[in-house]
Amino acid sequence: VDNHEARGEVLWSPAADAWSTSRLGQFRTWLGRRDLNFDDYPALWKWSVEDPNAFWSKFRDYADLGRTPGPALPAPTIPEATWFPGSQWNYTEEVLHHEVEGPAVIARSQTREPVELTMAQLREQVAACRAGLVRLGVRRGDLVAAYLPNIPETVIAFLASASLGAVWTSAPPEFGIRAVTDRFGQVEPTVLLAVEGYD
Repeated sequence: VDNHEARGEVLWSPAADAWSTSRLGQFRTWLGRRDLNFDDYPALWKWSVEDPNAFWSKFRDYADLGRTPGPALPAPTIPEATWFPGSQWNYTEEVLHHEVEGPAVIARSQTREPVELTMAQLREQVAACRAGLVRLGVRRGDLVAAYLPNIPETVIAFLASASLGAVWTSAPPEFGIRAVTDRFGQVEPTVLLAVEGYD
């Protein structure tokens, strides 16, 4: 039996133009404009693992995360590795500063009407939720727990919490009360967000 038959049938392969049209392909093109040329994926992967500091430094610039100059990974071995020393990023800021065409959030449910939020609406709702968390005394390093299903409000609450530097943990209602109290009881959240009911 040859190796192909032993491994089974290939279920999916990337499109022929994926190397040029994917986000990775866009990164490769960006690198090429900076005299870093890679003929194929294995060559780019090899560079990323042989010189991770250079790879992640370039990716920081490509992704517009370069607020603090300096090495991305000065000690690339575990456990000494320190990623982007001296840098501070906020996930919410990185998400919300982008402009997107069309909806930023699309939600469908069996129990309520479809929800679509533009980036402007998402920013507005995150700001309102953030203000509510501030009124409740949430500060950087506090823990916000969410007993919420996968709905837009959960995304909004997560982004609002992260904007304050709070730690986020969540569990869906289908976990059941015992599992959730065991989980949240271990971390002692500052605030618990929950739905009134669950269908």
